[in-house]
Amino acid sequence: MTATKIPVGLPVHNPTKSYWQTPTHPLKDHRTTPKLPSSSQYVIVGSGVTGASIAHKLLLSDPTAQITLLEARTAASGASGRNGGHCRGGRYLEFKNYAERFGKDDALKMDQWEEDNVKNVGAFIKEHGIECDLRDVESVDVTTDEGQFQEILDALKLRKEVAGKAGVALWEHKIWSQEEARKGLLIPQAVGAVSFPAYVLNPYKFVCALLEMSLEKGMNLQTNTAVVEVAKQHPGKKWVVSTERGDIEADRVILATNAYTSALYPPVVDFIIPTRGQIAAIRPGSNIAGNPALKRTCEMSDGTSGDYFQSRQEPFSGAGDLIIGGGRRVSPTGEQPILDDSKIQPAISSYLTRTVPPKYFGRENWGEDGEVVMEWTGIMGYTKDEQPIIGQAPGQDGLWICAGFHGHGMALTFQAAEALVGLLAGRGAEVGKWLPDCFKIARVPKIG
Repeated sequence: MTATKIPVGLPVHNPTKSYWQTPTHPLKDHRTTPKLPSSSQYVIVGSGVTGASIAHKLLLSDPTAQITLLEARTAASGASGRNGGHCRGGRYLEFKNYAERFGKDDALKMDQWEEDNVKNVGAFIKEHGIECDLRDVESVDVTTDEGQFQEILDALKLRKEVAGKAGVALWEHKIWSQEEARKGLLIPQAVGAVSFPAYVLNPYKFVCALLEMSLEKGMNLQTNTAVVEVAKQHPGKKWVVSTERGDIEADRVILATNAYTSALYPPVVDFIIPTRGQIAAIRPGSNIAGNPALKRTCEMSDGTSGDYFQSRQEPFSGAGDLIIGGGRRVSPTGEQPILDDSKIQPAISSYLTRTVPPKYFGRENWGEDGEVVMEWTGIMGYTKDEQPIIGQAPGQDGLWICAGFHGHGMALTFQAAEALVGLLAGRGAEVGKWLPDCFKIARVPKIG
């Protein structure tokens, strides 16, 4: 068989309309200066949660830092403004698998990283009074597959053992038996569940608030400015960031470009796989009011799927919309490799809006289907080993990569920005204590 060629390119100009971007933010088409600056100390490419977090943390580390942030489309218009609105953990599910593949030390660091990320995002939003519909919630992983539930229990057991031996305190997860899950969540086919603390929020508002904070500190934001090349004309010279509106010379360039990274850094073309995710906002069914599962955020699985939902308490529609995502397995391609977020996949649409709710809640509990409010897609950067890429490109002094978050960016990127800024500032030894080896860029084939 011929291997599928990974597409390389920039974001399309006409993406689907995201629920979170309704209405759009005043920063949508912001350009701090009418023309691009001719030079900048730092150029960050990408205005999602990764790029926005890096800019903020750079300015905390060095308030005099000169930063230009470039975005191909409108502000926060990529995956960060198109996700399911969760900030939740989940790596515990793969703890046993990751311990075998990457070692127990890295598996523990990954779990700690994710928990710290979720805690720090919530604390940051509360500390700064960011209005992004943040809610503390109990998040529940529910499975209807007995074999999968046993695997989850085995992963939790090993996780507890490894953390105990290392003297590391991790979140306690509540285990729901079959009876508890069916009675407590009213999900008829549940064989078990695991719950833990998490947040839900409007990710678009959060990212735009981060951008605003950096703008107040002097950052230059240039939206609708696609970068077409990043290169050095001569060794030891500055980087030249070429855009459709002109060039910028930069001391350091940071690619916070996730699925689109290979367009500017070709060595990752076979490592980061552009993957299209799809989400629907629907009105609740006619009988579902008061269902206890809707008070939580849930990931639902029958052993093969990874469907998820959250219930909006006070959305702009005022109707308690249900945000449901997943369904990639019903697509003939699994939505890989795809760079186009201007389209809705019909089979996934039908699955999310008509099949998922009664499948998990039961037709009687769900009742008649509610109205479909909105459907949209977004492009994620899945990596071959399921881990992000963080660090300076080998042999490319001043070119930094922070990408490939495998559909789990809200639980990884805030800490990834902390790590990258620490490495930039020369605090490698300190960052190395908590940066997993399997997140480092040096592991990627074809690099170096």
